Amino acid sequence: MADRFVIANARRLPLFARLDAQQMDWVASVTQVLRYEPGEELFKQGEIAQGLLMIISGSGLLVQRGADGIERPFGKVSAGEFINDTALFNEITTQATLRASESTIALFLSRQQMRNLLAHHPEIKSNLNIPGLPKLQTQQVQQFQNQRENETTLLKTRRHIGALLARAVGIGIVILLVWFVAATFAGLVPGFPSLLLAIPVTILLGLLIAYYYAEWANDELIITDRRVVNIQRTILNFQTHINEIPLDAIHEVNVKLPALTDIAGRFLGYGSIIIKTSGDANNIRLDEIPNPKAVQQAIFTHRDNYQQAKLEENRNAMRGELVAKVMGGDSAAGTPANNGAPPGVTNRPGLFTIEYINEKGETVYRKHWFVLLTHLVPAALLFMGGFTLLLIGVLGVVIPIPIMLLAVFWGYLADWDWRNDMYIVGDQTVTIIHRRPLFLQDQKDQILLSQVDNVVSDTHGFMNSIFQIGDVKLMLVGTDEKNAKRFTSVFAPQRVQQEISRRQDRAAALKQQQEAQRQQQAIIDYLSVYHETVGTPPAAAPNGSGQGLAPAQPASSYSSQSAPAAFGLQSGNYNADDDSPQPPRVRDRSRPPGIPRVRRDVPPGT
Repeated sequence: MADRFVIANARRLPLFARLDAQQMDWVASVTQVLRYEPGEELFKQGEIAQGLLMIISGSGLLVQRGADGIERPFGKVSAGEFINDTALFNEITTQATLRASESTIALFLSRQQMRNLLAHHPEIKSNLNIPGLPKLQTQQVQQFQNQRENETTLLKTRRHIGALLARAVGIGIVILLVWFVAATFAGLVPGFPSLLLAIPVTILLGLLIAYYYAEWANDELIITDRRVVNIQRTILNFQTHINEIPLDAIHEVNVKLPALTDIAGRFLGYGSIIIKTSGDANNIRLDEIPNPKAVQQAIFTHRDNYQQAKLEENRNAMRGELVAKVMGGDSAAGTPANNGAPPGVTNRPGLFTIEYINEKGETVYRKHWFVLLTHLVPAALLFMGGFTLLLIGVLGVVIPIPIMLLAVFWGYLADWDWRNDMYIVGDQTVTIIHRRPLFLQDQKDQILLSQVDNVVSDTHGFMNSIFQIGDVKLMLVGTDEKNAKRFTSVFAPQRVQQEISRRQDRAAALKQQQEAQRQQQAIIDYLSVYHETVGTPPAAAPNGSGQGLAPAQPASSYSSQSAPAAFGLQSGNYNADDDSPQPPRVRDRSRPPGIPRVRRDVPPGT
C-alpha cells in the first residue's frame, strides 16, 4: 500500500478528487516527496516543466530574468498550492525560476510517470478531473446541458415510451374511425367530399402525435453523483423549468403506482415518483416514469454513496492535515495558483455589464439589459417628441423644454433603478439588493447558502426564450414557495442556477473542511496533553511555515562538491579505531523527516 502521507495530500488535488482508493494508491506509488533547502531551484526559467508540483510546507520565490540579465521578483509560492497540472499532459515552458526561500517539502508527479500510469491503468483516465483539457482526454461526455466537469451522470430517463405510444395508438384509432366514417358517407351519399374531410383531420391528428412526442422528448430526469435534476419544457408557452436538488438534501422518495383503470401503466410498469425535501413546496413530482422503484432505489443508493464518499474524503483530509501539522507545516492544500473569474465572466464591469466578478470574488448579476431598454425607449420617445415640438416652434419653449427635462429625468431614474438592483452570489451567502431612487426603497436581503434547499430556474414566453430572460427561485429549508427568494428578469437563468449550485458545493466543502480542522485540532490537543502526561516529546518537526507553489522539476542530482547539509546529508561520528564503526546516516531525499521509509522488499504484515 502506498504511503498515507502521499495519499492524504494528493487527494486534496482537484485532479484526483474522483479517484477511488485503489486508483489513489496507484497515483501515490509514482508520486515523489521531495525536500528542498533554502536557495535550491525547483525549476529554471525557460526549461520544459516536467510535471505537477504541490507544496506541502515551506515557501519559495519566483524570479524572472529580463533581457538585461537582471532577475526580478515575479511572485511568491505558498504551502498547499499547486501548479503545472497541465504539464502532466502537455509540454509547457516555465516563465520564471523558483527558488526555495526556506526548507520546503513538495509532492512531485512527473509527466513520464503519469503517462506510464495511464498506460498500465487506463481506467484512471475517465476519473481524472481535468477542466483545462479537451473532453477526449478526460473521456467525459456532456450528457446534459450544464453538466459539471467533475460530475458523473448515473441515470438519465424520461417518461415511459409506452405512455406516448398509448396516446399515439388512441389518436391512430380516431384517424381510422374518421376514414371509416368518410368512406361510409361516400358510399351512401353520392358526391360526398370524403377526402376533403379525412385528409385535414388526419394531418391535424398527426401533428398532435408529433406534439406529444416533442413534449415527451423534452422532459428529462437526471440523477448524477451529486444531485437530481428535473428538466421540463413546454412547447406551447415556450417554458423551460429546471429544478435541481442536491442528493444530501433529499429526505424522502415515494413511488405511486398507476390506478387500476390505467391498464397501460399497470402492464408496462410505469408510475409516479415524488422526491421530497424539507419543504412541501420544494418537491419534485414525475409521472409515467419507467420502473419507478428502481429509480427510487438508485436515488437512495447514490445518496448513501455520496455521503460515504464525503466522509472518506473528510477522513483522508484529516490524515493529511494531522501529518502536516505534526511536521510543522501549513495544513492548507490543494489550492490552485490563481482561480480567476469563470470563463466568459469579466471582473471589470462596464456600462451595461449584467454579470461580473467583484473584488471579493463574488458573482454579481443585474437584470437583463432588455429590462432597462423597455424603460429607456419610452423616455427616448418622449424626449424626441419634446425636441420635435421645440424645432417646430408651435408651442414655443414653455412646453417642449419641460417635456425634454421630464424625459431625461425618466431615463436617469430608469438607469439608476436598473444599475442598483443586484443579485450577489458568494461562497457563503446570497445577497439580493433592491434600491429605488430618491430613497424610496433600500432593501438588502442576505441568505446563507446553507439554508438554500433547492434552486429552480424558469423561462416563460416567446420573447423571453429569444432573449434568454428568466427567473431563479431559491427555495429555503422548511419554507413554502411564497417565501422563496427570487432573482427576476436575469440573463440565462440556467447559468445563474448553476453558479448558485457551484457555490453551494464550495460552501459545503468549506464547512466540511472547517469541521475537519476542528476535529483535528482536538486530536492534536489531546496528543499534546498525552505527551505532557507521559513525559515523552512529540515527533520532531522540520522548520518551515508553509508556503509554496510552482512548476516543477525533480531535485537536482547530488554532487559530492556540494555542502552535505544542503542536500539532506547528515554526518555521523565515524572513528576508524572503533570496533563497530557507524556509517554516516543519509536521510532519503524523497521523504520528509519523521516519515518512515516504506520497505518494498518486505511483504505487508511481516
